[in-house]
Order: sequence, then structure tokens, then C-alpha cells
Amino acid sequence: MRIALSPYHLTSREPPAMAALLLAHQVVTLLPAPFDAPDSAGAQRAARRSPRYSDFMKSWAWSVPLWQRGVLVSQLQGDDAAHDMRELAQRLTSDERFLPLRPLMKHQLFDSEHDYLDAIGADLLKGGPDPGITVPLAAALDRFAARHQIFVARAAPTSVAQKAESKLARNVFAIAVPVLLQASADRLLFARDLLEPELLALRHAISAIAHASAHEMQDASESLSLAVAAYAQAFDREEAQLTEPDDDEVRVIIGPAVLSAVAMPSDAVLRSSLDAVALMARSKRPTTLGQPASLPVRSDEGDHAPVVSLIVRAMGAPPTSPRSRLVGWE
Repeated sequence: MRIALSPYHLTSREPPAMAALLLAHQVVTLLPAPFDAPDSAGAQRAARRSPRYSDFMKSWAWSVPLWQRGVLVSQLQGDDAAHDMRELAQRLTSDERFLPLRPLMKHQLFDSEHDYLDAIGADLLKGGPDPGITVPLAAALDRFAARHQIFVARAAPTSVAQKAESKLARNVFAIAVPVLLQASADRLLFARDLLEPELLALRHAISAIAHASAHEMQDASESLSLAVAAYAQAFDREEAQLTEPDDDEVRVIIGPAVLSAVAMPSDAVLRSSLDAVALMARSKRPTTLGQPASLPVRSDEGDHAPVVSLIVRAMGAPPTSPRSRLVGWE
């Protein structure tokens, strides 16, 4: 079970990042890096040339153990989402179908490697949202995830565009599970090792139900319920170890989170962005919210394949025991 994660969530350590880094076998993010060296070594060299990009890289220092263990990566089979982002940014500024978005885009974002790294580093540090960066980046992660058939972590929708995006989604299932909402990378790795048997079963059950056919859904949901309950019991059993104070670490905070799985087209970010612009502009001929626009990002059929997103919401108060439960599916 692999999950694609926005670098914005990794920078802010929001619940989508913390849940993904605990629950997934592997997490893939978009690493802003030099065009000719899209790896950590290239990023380190670039940091020496750009103060703002250097500040951004320092904000990721906490995650180094996760990169070293291979839990957090930027490529799958030599493929990364940065290439998708560059291609989408170019399309958004040249394709007439995206004309309403053009005033929001950064037309020269990729003209200069230094300017690109400086701009994305600054936006990540302030948490965005500059649509000239966030739209092609989010769309790139979805396209990458669809190509590799992996999940995408998302936060609960709050913006106009995100709410428009939810109109394109089909509910798959939802579960509530205890997670580490605040923890160091070493503590996350410790939790992954401590809960490994239960995590393996949970990952398998989540993957199975996400791809189950209609006649397989009942068995898949029952298997997920069992895996969720076993994980909850193990988490409760090991809670003292998971939360043991360490003066050298950030204080550990645990809590329940709801993971809602939804299937949506891989170009949902682009469609919903157009819908949001039309809605806010009150155009005479707005795109109808929730109606699929004819906006293939690529000419090949793979771009129309659905991507399954895991929308992560931290719950305000712990639910009744057991702390993990299946809360619904379709």
C-alpha cells in the first residue's frame, strides 16, 4: 500500500502526512529539486544557492530518518511527479481549455531553475496557497498516483475548489483509526516496527476493499473491519510505549483520525479549479459544479483512470472503544 503525499502536508506535518507515514508501506512525495538532478543530492546542492529553498529544506530535516529507511521516497521505478508538474504547468498556460485559470498561473515558473526552486520553497514554507503552484502540483500528484495505481492523501476540503472537487468523488469506504498526530520521524519508525503485523493486515485490507468489485464488497468490508479492530487493539496495548516521553523528541500526541476513501477522476483538480473560478466569477456560462468537464490532460486513456484518495480528518474527541471502527462505505 503506497500513498502519494503533497509536500505541503509533509512540510506542515498535518494529519494526512502523519497518518500516511504511519499506515502506508511507502509514501511518495514530490521533491522540489533541480531539473537535471531530481534527488536529495541535487536538492542539497540547490539549497546552497537559494536561501529560501535552503529554509524549505531545513523544514524537512525532521523527516530524514524516513527517507533513509525508504519509507519516504520521491520516485517509483525511476518515475516522479515533478515531470508531471512541469508538463501540466505548461499546459495550463497554453491550452485554451484552461483559459479561465491562466490569470492565476505562473507563466514562467519553470523558465529558471533558481526561480522555480525559490518560488516553490517559499510557498511551501508559508503553507500556500498560490494556485500557480498548488494547482499543477496537486494535479501532478493525482496523475502520478493514477499511473502507478496508488492512493493519494488529502486533507478535508475547505476551499471552494476542494469542495467542487468533492462533487466528482464517489465514496468507497471510511474508517476511524488511532494515529500519531504529532511525533518525530524516529517515533513513527518505532511505531511502524512495533505494530508491523497489524499494519500489514490493515494495508492489505484497505487495498483489497479499494479495488473490490460489487460482489466482493461484503467480504472485503468484513475483512477490513477485522483488520481495523486488530490494529486498534494493538495500538491500545502498546500505547504506553508509543507515547513514552523522550527529552530529545517532540511531544507525542495520539488521537483518532477518520480516513475516507473516495474515487475520483485523475484530472479532478483541474476540473474543480475551473468550476471554482467559474463560480467565483459568476460567469454567464459557468461550468456546472460536479459535472465532468471534457478536460483530458493527456491524450492517452490512462489519464481518465480513477484515483483513490484517502481524505484524512483528525477527530476532535476519541470515539468509544474500540478506538478503530468501520464507519461506512458504498
